[in-house]
Amino acid sequence: MNLPRIKLVFAKDWKELRRSRQAVLPMLIVPLVFVVLLPAVFVFTAGQMVADPSKADMLKNLPQFALPAGLNEEQAILYLMLILILGPLFLLIPVMMASIIAASSFAGEKERKTIEGLLYTPLTDQELVLGKIAVCFIPAVLISWLCFGIYGVVANALAYPFFGRLIFPTASWVAMIFWLAPGLSFLSLALVVAVSQRAAGVWEAQQISALLLLPIIGLVISQTQGIFVLTVPLILLAGLVIYVLDVFIYRWLVRRLNRERIVTKLV
Repeated sequence: MNLPRIKLVFAKDWKELRRSRQAVLPMLIVPLVFVVLLPAVFVFTAGQMVADPSKADMLKNLPQFALPAGLNEEQAILYLMLILILGPLFLLIPVMMASIIAASSFAGEKERKTIEGLLYTPLTDQELVLGKIAVCFIPAVLISWLCFGIYGVVANALAYPFFGRLIFPTASWVAMIFWLAPGLSFLSLALVVAVSQRAAGVWEAQQISALLLLPIIGLVISQTQGIFVLTVPLILLAGLVIYVLDVFIYRWLVRRLNRERIVTKLV
């Protein structure tokens, strides 16, 4: 495997990505919603939920270990929202970022009529796929880590008047962002790149990639209902399974790459 060739693929795609408004705008808007808007809304509605017994009852579904000891009802609801709900919901950021960028990898080049020349280069299938994945994976993970830092400042600033102390980050958040999120990001973008090889355009690839968000949404619902809580051991185990899947899916993706089929679809 030739590293300089992979860097050339990365540099080429990164240059095109920066010029794509279709990719850049969601990369700015989505983090803003999760990092600023949702925490502000949650803090604003926490007091109203305490006054509504039907909504406050959601705390009864949680196992005792999910919440720190000594919290009053308002603090418990706020902790539930800012830590337990937004935790798995935050995993949508690397998945959505990777999906947005990856959907334009092969499918976008088909629309721009630039992929044919790339397929005729001396690049091996492994180098081509790895270069395509790298240009999606690195920005998605870096944006997620940056959002994690900004969210910590915002969440602590909003919650401090209620708790009188810092509540973020927790061990589960650190494990999710630095262990689970990169593996999940790689998994999602590898699948989207596979879809992009056959998709007629970016819009079709992005529609299919939206299905990847459903398991995370299901995870959020399960946690709010107290079905299970994402503890550090569970996150580490889930991450290990995902990284094993990443290896198998990457190898499958390289074997599945059919340059002739891609080129003939362009004609």
